[in-house]
Amino acid sequence: MLRDYVLFDLDGTLLDSLPLIEATFHHVFNQMHIPWDDGAVMKTVGLPLRDACKQFGGERWQELFDSYVNHQLLIHDRYIKLYPGALKTLDAITPLAKGLGVVTSKRRPMAERGIAVTGLGRYFKHLVTLEDVKKPKPHAEPVLRGLDILGAKPEQAVFVGDSYYDIESGHNAGVLTVGVSWGMATRKELQACAPDYIVDTWSELVALLTR
Repeated sequence: MLRDYVLFDLDGTLLDSLPLIEATFHHVFNQMHIPWDDGAVMKTVGLPLRDACKQFGGERWQELFDSYVNHQLLIHDRYIKLYPGALKTLDAITPLAKGLGVVTSKRRPMAERGIAVTGLGRYFKHLVTLEDVKKPKPHAEPVLRGLDILGAKPEQAVFVGDSYYDIESGHNAGVLTVGVSWGMATRKELQACAPDYIVDTWSELVALLTR
């Protein structure tokens, strides 16, 4: 293995949740008459929801936050899905790794729900969510918390994610970073973050991790 321990981001990396996030934001923006502005809010995916709501909701951020949470609960299970190839990849690397974990800026209830609905629970027993840290991504704390749970050192681990927030958090924690180009960021945007590796397919990720 490239590293003994593998940490994954959740949204945009394992879960194809971007359509869910966009549909939820679009609904509440219309409901609150907030300009959609070509979906600029989608660039905040990877930040805690509260931060995105403060940025786009201003003084009404709490109303935006509550409306988002309530609407997403209604449509979550209909929209959420895995990226094709995710389970096959996890089947390939699980026997070879000493430990796997998920590190996300998502709130724990929705992270656990997404993992349960999609069948990821049989691979991941270790989960770091927004509630588990004081400083979310891109700070190092979420990744370091994941390492603590696994009993791993930074030099033993790799963090796989799809956004600037993931790559920067991994850099700050001192782990190897892998950017995946099928999520929120384009390959060009990932290159600007300078991850140690970029992969475009699950098969490339398996080849990289298991070499």
